[in-house]
Amino acid sequence: MTIQCETQAPLARVTLDAPARQNALSVDMWQRLRQTFEDLAGRDDIHCIVLRGAGGNFAAGADITEFPQQRFDLASGRRYHLEVIEPALRAVREAPQPVIAAIEGSCVGGGLEIASICDLRLAAPGTRLGAPVGKLGFPLALPELVPLLRLVGIALASDLLLTGRLLDAQEALAAGLVQRVSAADGLDALIDEVVRALLAGSPLAARLNKRNLRMLADQGGQYSAAQLDDSFGFFNSEDYTEGLNAFLAHRKPRFRGR
Repeated sequence: MTIQCETQAPLARVTLDAPARQNALSVDMWQRLRQTFEDLAGRDDIHCIVLRGAGGNFAAGADITEFPQQRFDLASGRRYHLEVIEPALRAVREAPQPVIAAIEGSCVGGGLEIASICDLRLAAPGTRLGAPVGKLGFPLALPELVPLLRLVGIALASDLLLTGRLLDAQEALAAGLVQRVSAADGLDALIDEVVRALLAGSPLAARLNKRNLRMLADQGGQYSAAQLDDSFGFFNSEDYTEGLNAFLAHRKPRFRGR
């Protein structure tokens, strides 16, 4: 019951591995998830991260069986959310590489929180997504609610949280909660297709696009003069020169991510 990480540059595969609990995350798993993504963030040779769950489910939230020991009053609950869950979610969100969530089966509560901070969400047809935490007597913590609200808006977030409704893959696709749904038994093929497309581009451009998208989302579409100046720094990069030269020479570019 842990977090598995397999790296074969330029790709890393991270797996939530507690299949007997539908990958519900224990405190140890949240902490290992944080450490795994902090380690990958420093790897210039890793250009893409695929995050999925073992055993046919993404994640059935946090491990509620730990709550009596880990989240039993105001002080412990605050510590659990702000010192365990929030840093893990931040590490996933702030990874400079694009992160693909490969979602199947159960993706609820904390699982949905993790998926919502990934850059791309690919779902299998049998996926069920939601956050029925109200049925357990508590709301989403504010730092965990913000990414979901930004992703789907107040209307769908209200429906998910107030009614506890679970969306199927097609409903999630229509709502913008996931970007693509695979064919039946075709999630692995869809992952491979998206990974190939992503890795065909410049790793530097991917990181900069991710950074700029997150910055503008966080700042309501606004940017400072310094951020504008910084955004043009790519003109001095090797990837820009290589991409331009390869296009003019009618050959495939050989990007190095710098």
